[in-house]
Amino acid sequence: MKKLLGMSLLFLLWAGWVQAKVREYHLVLEERPVTIKGRTIKAMTINGQIPGPTLYFEEGELARIKVENRMSEESSIHWHGILVPPEMDGVPYVSFPPIKPGTTFTYEFPIRHSGTYWYHSHTGLQEQRGVYGAIVIRPQKERFSVDRDYVVVLSDWTYQNPDEILRTLKAGREWYNIKKGTAQSLSGALKAGMVKHFFKRELLRMPPMDLSDIAYDSFLINGKPEDTLPARPGEKIRLRIINAGAGTNFYVEFAGGPMTIVSADGQEVEPVKLKRFLMVIAETYDVIITVPEGGAFEFRATAQDNTGYASLWLGQGPKHPAPDLPSPNLYYTMGKVSLKSVLAVKPEAVMGMSDAAVKAGKFDHPKMMAHMKMGHGKMTSRSKLALDGMDPRRPWPPYRFLRAIKPTAPPPGKPVRIIRLTLDGDMERYVWFMNKKALSESDVIRIRKGEVVRIIMVNRTMMHHPMHLHGHFFRVLNGQGPYAPWKHTVDVAPMSTTVIEFPANEMGDWFFHCHILYHLKSGMARVVHYEGYSPPPAVKKIRPLLSQDHWYAWAEASLATNMSEGYLNLSNTRWNLRAVWEIGWEGVPETESEWVFLVERYFNRFFTLFAGADLLANEEDKTRGIVGFTYLLPLNFRSYFWVDTDGGTRFGLEKHLPLTPRLSLEGYAEYDTWEKWEGEAGLSYILNRRLSLRAFWHSDYFWGLGFNLWF
Repeated sequence: MKKLLGMSLLFLLWAGWVQAKVREYHLVLEERPVTIKGRTIKAMTINGQIPGPTLYFEEGELARIKVENRMSEESSIHWHGILVPPEMDGVPYVSFPPIKPGTTFTYEFPIRHSGTYWYHSHTGLQEQRGVYGAIVIRPQKERFSVDRDYVVVLSDWTYQNPDEILRTLKAGREWYNIKKGTAQSLSGALKAGMVKHFFKRELLRMPPMDLSDIAYDSFLINGKPEDTLPARPGEKIRLRIINAGAGTNFYVEFAGGPMTIVSADGQEVEPVKLKRFLMVIAETYDVIITVPEGGAFEFRATAQDNTGYASLWLGQGPKHPAPDLPSPNLYYTMGKVSLKSVLAVKPEAVMGMSDAAVKAGKFDHPKMMAHMKMGHGKMTSRSKLALDGMDPRRPWPPYRFLRAIKPTAPPPGKPVRIIRLTLDGDMERYVWFMNKKALSESDVIRIRKGEVVRIIMVNRTMMHHPMHLHGHFFRVLNGQGPYAPWKHTVDVAPMSTTVIEFPANEMGDWFFHCHILYHLKSGMARVVHYEGYSPPPAVKKIRPLLSQDHWYAWAEASLATNMSEGYLNLSNTRWNLRAVWEIGWEGVPETESEWVFLVERYFNRFFTLFAGADLLANEEDKTRGIVGFTYLLPLNFRSYFWVDTDGGTRFGLEKHLPLTPRLSLEGYAEYDTWEKWEGEAGLSYILNRRLSLRAFWHSDYFWGLGFNLWF
């Protein structure tokens, strides 16, 4: 009897699938010239436009979407936030083989829920180049009646090749922060009255706060820096806001009054009125606004680092702009200075929770909830600078206000699997980890169907990480008890802990990653794997390609009146191949040179081992093998030590101190048992991304003037 009932149920499900209305789209991926702000470059388009066309569905339909790749490289489309079968998820090497140039792949899946979502490429850095668009799924019954319904796609735009951007980041260059005016310096700390915090951060060996890694050329709303949509006074308008940025979180605000949030990540929530809130990358929010009388009112999306914004004007007549956002105070350093924090490899103290508390689901502890409550307290400030999350003018995402319209808590008695993840990174090397490992060196996260999976994410970096789980909605445990909201993307704020949980009921392999595109490409990702699931043979065959560890090359050369020095570098996540030279032609009887060839093994931003050879070319040519390490000391002094095959040693200290964003004091001092003392000190001034000027003194080659080239 049970077997007969099961077969009947399967038949009914199959019959419903067959009878569902089919909604078809044909998307063409193609490289075309695109003009933004009067400048034309070759970009990636969908059906000839950026963003791609909005796809409209109704709940209960069957989606059939043909994606034709006319580009010169592989591509893919991921349906962000939509529950689909794993083979339709669109992540190359995880769920399907990428779409080859000149071929077409047909995605087909049932529309199981309603809401605002989006789609984008999951191949390389194509999302940054224009491969994204919106999805609107109408419910069977609308909850709110509005006069107009608009899609608002936010994104960031750069004229530079994204692959070159990633190479620049990997080289540890500070150029993007200098270009957009967010680089930290001693003079900036003096101007902000934050010198104490500047040196506190140096003492703690922490990197500067960074809200965005890239200097974008423009920020866009529906593909334009500025747009206008019709609206009449008194109308209620639903804005379906999608953050499709590759590297930018946005503050959103409407000049005509507060916005009422009615949906987050496509899932309905109890209405919440807010004047301004932060949307991190990959989130969607539906808000309802009322258009006042008296002109056109601005909906403004401001980049979190305050380097620009995009505008949408609603209505006609005199323009009423949204207020300017105060600039962030990037110098504030959280945490207390202690001997442990200064000397430990993990300098940031992160909050801990007992296993018993975690298992019992007790997450409303005041310390754990503190980061969700920041930004809406009583703190006020007249300063031009504001602390992110600690000043109501610069609030963090509105999670603590979000409350589901129905209970979301799992049934009691379900087995609970607890997974702890630390989010780590190194801005100088530009590698990003989960539990100290990049995707290229990690294993899958194993879960079992039928259990409740609870993930505790501890962010030990000074950046926000929008974490996205494919194939599921999860509860954000935000203090709303059984009414915790469903989401598919959640911000894990700097130096904070976020807890999510979900019922494991979507069999398959699913990507889980930071949605800052360059963090994803630099390692902050995992595959969530259901026990008992086996991917299709074609996917299993190419799965190793997911763990490729790409190599990046760069070099820096200095040419001065007294000497030349520089290096060549080839790096992946953990390994460096480096050649360093120093050639002097002034200050000694004859030209001297030293070449050091190294193989380096990176462990973390504090510690690296190396081995290689030291070649001296002077009166007595000498070659010796060396082995040693580098270690980051308090005040961000880089120390190094080696022993050589002749029984000698070398010890040195290096320091770089930015006096202004472009002008730095830098130098080193070292002692070698064979060469004795050597040192250098000077100033460098950055002119552009590839060139800087130098004036310095060297203990062997005296005073010199010259320039540095980066390539």
